[in-house]
Amino acid sequence: MSKNICIFSDGTGQAGGVKPDQRLSNVYKIYRAARVDPFNLIDPAEQVCFYDPGLGTDDDVRSGITGLRRSLNKLISSATGRGITHNIVDCYEAILNLYEPGDRIYLFGFSRGAYTARCVANLISLCGVPSSDGNGNPFPKHTSKARAIAHEAVVKVYEYGAGRDIKSHFAARQELGRRFRAKYQSGDDDAANVYPYFVGVFDTVASLGSKGVVRWLISGFLLALTLAGIAVVSAVLSWALPVGFGISFASLGTLGVLYTGWKTFRSSFKRITDFPSNGESRWHFAKWRMKNYDRGLSTRVGFVRHALAIDETRADFPRVKWGYKQLDYSRDGDVEPFVQLWFAGNHSDIGGSYPETESRLSDIALKWMVDEAQSLPEPLRIDDSKLNIYPSADGMQHCEVESLRDSYPSWWPTKLRKSWSEATRAAVLGAPVHSSVHERFALPAIQKCGKVLQYRPEALREDERFNHYYS
Repeated sequence: MSKNICIFSDGTGQAGGVKPDQRLSNVYKIYRAARVDPFNLIDPAEQVCFYDPGLGTDDDVRSGITGLRRSLNKLISSATGRGITHNIVDCYEAILNLYEPGDRIYLFGFSRGAYTARCVANLISLCGVPSSDGNGNPFPKHTSKARAIAHEAVVKVYEYGAGRDIKSHFAARQELGRRFRAKYQSGDDDAANVYPYFVGVFDTVASLGSKGVVRWLISGFLLALTLAGIAVVSAVLSWALPVGFGISFASLGTLGVLYTGWKTFRSSFKRITDFPSNGESRWHFAKWRMKNYDRGLSTRVGFVRHALAIDETRADFPRVKWGYKQLDYSRDGDVEPFVQLWFAGNHSDIGGSYPETESRLSDIALKWMVDEAQSLPEPLRIDDSKLNIYPSADGMQHCEVESLRDSYPSWWPTKLRKSWSEATRAAVLGAPVHSSVHERFALPAIQKCGKVLQYRPEALREDERFNHYYS
């Protein structure tokens, strides 16, 4: 009997279920209602789930040295975005361990987790799901070897050409995928053996690290912390051993620089041999410049749903488009294969993670996504008793730009209250919007970041469907 394998990749800073009364994303809410659980009416023979906490999060609570290490890793990941490789490997490894021939793969994500889910979809389309260990033996599920194979697929195959022009590296990456499929028996020369059945994502962004002043502040803090740590260790060594403090400090600092350089080299250096012909090779360094967008989408993916935020105005949160050219995603059948819809609200008004009393807008996108996933020929299984939602077009709307300005002390000068750089999402003009957007325009007033006013988003001012509301 085939089953659904559901992978849930949460947004930055999101790790649902860790604390009581936690602010939960829509991704975690769906996971909670879809997972196998002693208190859920989900048959594990029909559906299994895996939840991956967001970039730069802790998935458990630790203390002492372990807690400090995890906190530092969280800070580094949030600043640089490099942790996304780990997230992609996590999700792919879960699929490799759970998959049986005939199973259907569902991928859900929010924010950078939505980008992670889309990366996993493209990884599967490139590498398939291995059925062998590379030596003719059955795939070693739930072992360190399985993790190593997942890591190989991500780092050596999928990330070839990361952050660079897709055209100049496309053929080489396809060849690496073909070799991987041949080695691990996960497809043939032309295609993978498996493609995702459903991809459902909330407001995909791929700004993989902090920028500007925030990035420099975090980097400066980490550098100061590193130097302080080296100084402490050097002081201990100079006290315990006949070695001067200066020599210890310089030696440890040099070792730290060499280690960091080696780690960076290993993760960034990409190479393919015997390509484009025998005896030739190509290599490059992956570009990690906060712009690692993979917009690819295989037309072999079963169904795709994308909920987008009309009112997100942070310039650092641009949407990630689909495809490098116009896709022909038409297909016979009663269910539309590709639907991308815009909703009222900002980033987390679509993907969730505000207090439940302020989540009526995100409930709209949540209900839409669940309804879409349950309308498929092989639907998502949901325990309805675990998903109580109350969508409403007059729900409270949030604005992170204003919230950041409001977070300053009352005595702080208004002119010095810096916030996010702003940019309107012009792509919504003429694009399909959810019916609740029309309802919201017609309301006499709505709540937005502590104010009561009419719903008149700047992004839709020039849209002929709504411009009469602005006159």
